[in-house]
Amino acid sequence: MLPALSEKELDRLEDLLITYGNDYSVLNLAELNGFFTALASSPVTVTPEQWLPVVAGGKVPKFKKPAHEEAYTALMLRYASQVAEELGDDVDHFEPVFEESEGEEGSVIIMEEWCFGYMRGTQVAGWAELPPEQDQLLKAISLHGLEDNFELLDQMSEADIQACVPQVVEAARGLFRYFNKLH
Repeated sequence: MLPALSEKELDRLEDLLITYGNDYSVLNLAELNGFFTALASSPVTVTPEQWLPVVAGGKVPKFKKPAHEEAYTALMLRYASQVAEELGDDVDHFEPVFEESEGEEGSVIIMEEWCFGYMRGTQVAGWAELPPEQDQLLKAISLHGLEDNFELLDQMSEADIQACVPQVVEAARGLFRYFNKLH
């Protein structure tokens, strides 16, 4: 069991994601949290050797300093472990790391990055076709996490999108329970 990351370490991890990121990499903690949530929920174990290049956008970056590489890898491994432990310890109270923004009517939850990370995790793990009930759960996440759905999302009001937040949270919990036989 690895220690959970402090706020300072989470900030450092996000800085490294941005510094060494590219158009295809994970660029923030919300997306990384979604990615690790899918991996922790997966029926297939995905090793760091398999997922680290995916997080980095295809290949592990060329680091400017050895200390950056060590921090990048160590913080990533600890964060993956932290997300898996949060799910495993108390899935009923698991809360995804969504971004927030100020909208016209106050603070709004932005699920897109987290959902994109989750869908990327399902692709890395090679999830097979799901039974209908679990497929519906995954569709609650993929609605906000696949470019194919942008047109549909553009037609939804902000209130409709915000109404999806609890569905996405429950979908993440339900998929974890299903794959870990916790129903």
